[in-house]
Amino acid sequence: MNLLKFAVEKQRWDLAAYAIVLATVRVLSKGVPDGGKRRKKRRTEG
Repeated sequence: MNLLKFAVEKQRWDLAAYAIVLATVRVLSKGVPDGGKRRKKRRTEG
């Protein structure tokens, strides 16, 4: 997120919005950054 930090420091709101959209697209196309491990729950057979 270096691009977002730079954009906010320089008050370039158009660049900040672009950085947020770019990060959102990456997450939506590749999935959750941790690989979706939090979503999976182990079921115990009982």
